[in-house]
Amino acid sequence: MNRTRRLDPSEALETADGSSELQLRVEDWRASCVARAPSSAPTLAPLPALLRRRVSAVGQEALQAAWTLQPPPAARFVFCSRHGEFDRTLRLLKALATREELSPADFNLSVANALAGLLAIASKNTAGHTAIAAGDDSFAFGLLEAATCLASRSDEQVLLVYFDDPLPAEYSELADGQQSATVLAALLGQPRGAGDDILLSPISAVDCAKRPRTPSHARDFLCFLTEGKETLSAGRQIGWRYRYACAKY
Repeated sequence: MNRTRRLDPSEALETADGSSELQLRVEDWRASCVARAPSSAPTLAPLPALLRRRVSAVGQEALQAAWTLQPPPAARFVFCSRHGEFDRTLRLLKALATREELSPADFNLSVANALAGLLAIASKNTAGHTAIAAGDDSFAFGLLEAATCLASRSDEQVLLVYFDDPLPAEYSELADGQQSATVLAALLGQPRGAGDDILLSPISAVDCAKRPRTPSHARDFLCFLTEGKETLSAGRQIGWRYRYACAKY
């Protein structure tokens, strides 16, 4: 009889030298839940009409952050979100409950990879994209996908985009305390053997269970980027330890 089990992400992740530590470089990033993000551009790049029409507020923030980074045509997109554009989902659910006709625009854009697809069309990107929804570990698994894409495609960059809104009042009992929208877009590249390369070490589900759970993986990663200190981010199924290659903690 065949037997299957859930594979711990830290077991599945192994680099060419046999370790489970990955390296990457954050070329640039944008976030809307911190006061400022490093940038060489003085103003935001104008967002095309395609990325503004029929997109929710948090969706527009995510696309604006991604568009401003101007990812190269060959960059792979990894979008991750716990709830997606939930106001759109709620409108569809209410329409179904009252037997009203569904909005064609809401229906067409309700799929998990809708924003990634719109960005790919607007930027003429044909490298492909991945959309991830993994509960409160969505950013952590999105980062795992992005890091492994970099490890397997040594000549490419990856655009990682995370976005989420607080749940509406109708779903307040399922809310996790998030009080404001969180948007993070990061253009990730290959390590250069320099001190600002980022080293990622996965924390297993067993070790995560021994630590207080992280309210937001994305905000933990932002704290690491802004403060430069070694950071632990423990979730339900996966966690990360972030550190710079040159740092001595």
